[in-house]
Amino acid sequence: MAGLLWIALAFASTTLRDKGGAMLLLWLPTAVQVASLYATPRKRWPLLLGTLYAVQVSYSLWRGVPFVPASGIAFANLVEALICAYLGIRVLGGRAKSPQTFAHVAGLFGAALMGCAAGMLISATVVPGRTLAEPLHWYLSSVLAVLTATPVLLYLRQWVGFGDQNVRFWEAGRHRGFLLTMGGMLALAALILASPVRGLTPVLFVAIVFAVFRYGQLAAACGVIAYAAAGVVASLGGHSPAPYLDIDPAAAGLVLQGQMLLMLATALPLAAMLLTRDRLEGGLRRSNDELRANLTILNLTKTLAGIGRWQYNLETGEQNWSEKMLELNGLAPDLAPDPGDIRELLPDGGAELFGKLAEHHQTRIPYSFDYSVRHPDGSEHMLKMNVFNEFDPDGVRIALFAVAMDVTEQVRRERALKHAREQAIEQAVEAQKLAKTDPLTGLANRRATIGWLESMMNSSLQIDEPLAVLMFDIDHFKRINDTYGHQTGDEVLCQIAEIARAEIRAEDLVGRIGGEEFVCILSGVGGREARALAQRVCRAIARGTERASCPGVTISVGLALLRAGDTVETLMRRADTALYEAKEGGRNQVRRAA
Repeated sequence: MAGLLWIALAFASTTLRDKGGAMLLLWLPTAVQVASLYATPRKRWPLLLGTLYAVQVSYSLWRGVPFVPASGIAFANLVEALICAYLGIRVLGGRAKSPQTFAHVAGLFGAALMGCAAGMLISATVVPGRTLAEPLHWYLSSVLAVLTATPVLLYLRQWVGFGDQNVRFWEAGRHRGFLLTMGGMLALAALILASPVRGLTPVLFVAIVFAVFRYGQLAAACGVIAYAAAGVVASLGGHSPAPYLDIDPAAAGLVLQGQMLLMLATALPLAAMLLTRDRLEGGLRRSNDELRANLTILNLTKTLAGIGRWQYNLETGEQNWSEKMLELNGLAPDLAPDPGDIRELLPDGGAELFGKLAEHHQTRIPYSFDYSVRHPDGSEHMLKMNVFNEFDPDGVRIALFAVAMDVTEQVRRERALKHAREQAIEQAVEAQKLAKTDPLTGLANRRATIGWLESMMNSSLQIDEPLAVLMFDIDHFKRINDTYGHQTGDEVLCQIAEIARAEIRAEDLVGRIGGEEFVCILSGVGGREARALAQRVCRAIARGTERASCPGVTISVGLALLRAGDTVETLMRRADTALYEAKEGGRNQVRRAA
């Protein structure tokens, strides 16, 4: 498509020049090359450039130009377009970007001037011997085409929906009004060029500026194109493109091209500034809309959450209370916004509220506190207030800002949760205690006793300290249950547990591991001391139960000492064997395990 469009515009332009005698003020095929590079991804540029090169060489050969000059001119044109497009894309930050700032416009100007200068220098080496005016004329016609026709082609391409729609350039809206304005500028340009009166060109300047205000940067490009088209029409037949200029046609063409370049240099920066202004206004408008929405949401949130607001200027004494803030403190909402000194209006004279504020008068970070208020109906409410102090450069507090909300129900729920949590903890502790304690005697149960014995064995083996285990049970306990009943049997068990606990040391443990079976764990005690303690327990139980209200009983004791390689099972088994030997030996005695 780029090649076909290039041929069409080149054929039309050269026909106007060669057969119509027109002076070409814009060389539009250059704009086709630059626009096609903008519209094509960079990875496909080699294919595009090869196609355009072949098209241009073929067209030149068809017109009778020798192959070498034709190839050189095509190469110069492609270098020109490549530099303009590459630099322009770098300036804009991407091929899908459009000029938004004065820097973008200046960069595009520079890219066009540099690219066309490179093409002109290469052409001068291929087609030497031309006068200075001719290369300058073609240089300006290429620069003007790049700056005006390139954005128009890209805009038309996007408008008709052809190709990659992400690639846009200068945009214009309101097409009907835009077309009418461009038609008016074309007529005005033709009138100015045809008029014998000099000095009317500024009128077109003014028209372009007004069009830029209305339609943006594209209007400047189209206005210059309209001026160039009027000049081409005026030059048909070999006439001067600007009859009002009393100079030869070639010089008049250079003057018109200079005027058009000046128009662009004037209008495009203005359009960029207007675009910047519009962008800033749009950003400000969006920020205002967002701020308005946030304020609306904030007000709705405060209403929904029941939040009150208070602002106090300590320098002037001015206050700003929201109606909700007054209501939360038990005051009439119609006192807003400045109720004056509210101390006399509060039930406690404001002692709690202003006392807490005084405590934090030097606090420089937001802080919060809870305080209670009594409403006129007698109800007690708990408020949470968040406060921020403002200080001047000298460190003097000059204002405070506060928000508050009623947290009465929240405090009640928290207190109820705290009470429930404390009860749960107490129950857990009690359950844990019950899980480790024999409910009848209050001694450690079998699980707790075995756990304690395992722990003490590990410690004793690590530090090489002696450990003794006494296992005892009640002699002829079944006879007591059968004779006196189980209630009396339970009383005997409790009595024995109490006596055993009193006889052992504080650091030792006595536990009940079965119906009438008990275990004493003695840490740091050797064989002789352990036997003496076991005998003392045995005598104490025999004497103690005789003096008690319950039947007198005796116990048999098995003693086992910890030795290397022992486990809980082996140590308990040896103590149990010794206990059996004590019973076999006549009961009411102590036997030590082998």
